[in-house]
Amino acid sequence: MQGGMFVTLYDEKTLKLYLNKGLYGFLMKPTSVDSITSRSKHYAVLADYACSREGTDLFFFLNRKIVYGGKIYGNRDCSSFYINGQNSPLGQRTQANLFWDESSRYTRTATPGVFKVNGTDKAKPFIFQFNKNENTGKYIISDELYFNLGRKYPYPLPSNSMQGMSFCTLTPGEVAELINLLSQSDKSIDFSECDDINKSGEERLFDNTLVDIRSEFINEAQMEFSILSSLTTLHELFENNYILCRQVPISPFKPMDMDRADICLYSLDSPIKEGTIPNIVIELKKGKTNYHAYNQTVRYLNWLKMITTDKEFSKVKAFIIANSFYPIKRSKVNTCFEEKIKIFSIDSFSFVELH
Repeated sequence: MQGGMFVTLYDEKTLKLYLNKGLYGFLMKPTSVDSITSRSKHYAVLADYACSREGTDLFFFLNRKIVYGGKIYGNRDCSSFYINGQNSPLGQRTQANLFWDESSRYTRTATPGVFKVNGTDKAKPFIFQFNKNENTGKYIISDELYFNLGRKYPYPLPSNSMQGMSFCTLTPGEVAELINLLSQSDKSIDFSECDDINKSGEERLFDNTLVDIRSEFINEAQMEFSILSSLTTLHELFENNYILCRQVPISPFKPMDMDRADICLYSLDSPIKEGTIPNIVIELKKGKTNYHAYNQTVRYLNWLKMITTDKEFSKVKAFIIANSFYPIKRSKVNTCFEEKIKIFSIDSFSFVELH
């Protein structure tokens, strides 16, 4: 079992480049520490990158085709991506070399690695690199995946509830289904010819010493990044033998406002419903929080109880993690899952009890 990354692309020329070179990077606004605000998407993107580990499968979605890339390489025990140049706080902090530059595909600027897309400055400050294999370039029509998932799993999964998103993490069950379908496919993309762009210079691999779980977080996405980048930062809570996903639908299908858990962990040792149901659900809150986070977590567990057997549900537990908590009174919350829900304060680095 393995996790996966699902990336939407918009043209075949770009797809062929990434398949040929064995890499992919989000198109992002170049940033410095001072330019990141609570509304910035910077850490949300990093939280996506943080779910990767060596061996994670990378898939591309283009014009109803799902195309296999390869297996991400780099780090086994923490986030597996490369810092590309100094157009991000991590790049500036590490003085990272610019080893991949797509400026020639766009409109160059005077800043190395920064180019204009529709008049706006963009860069590729973080890069996934992947090993190609016999499935690289193979594709299926997306309906093949969604028909199978809908038949087997009558509840939302990241890949069939990503409307409006250009990227999502995949559960182990979705990855297994995709790999099986792709291995049987006779359809493939010829990526032997592509733009003449190549890697250059030393590559800087992310390492978990660059993240401090006790930081003063700008937003919840930064908390997600800090936790997901290495579970060893909270080793007392979690082991490492999990597949990591973020922003996972834990809800029935709804027209809008589907409930999504911040972080979900899928056990490799004791998977639930072939790795499509999380063993651990984590709700994060920045700053000091109250009983509302507890009741939100109860909603997640209510839904998971409805779609699992008693034996399966016995494997599920939940954590609420925040910097600190106001006293949470029993009279304000539903305690039906009290034995499953743990409350953890980062500031005191200890568990909190209901009052």
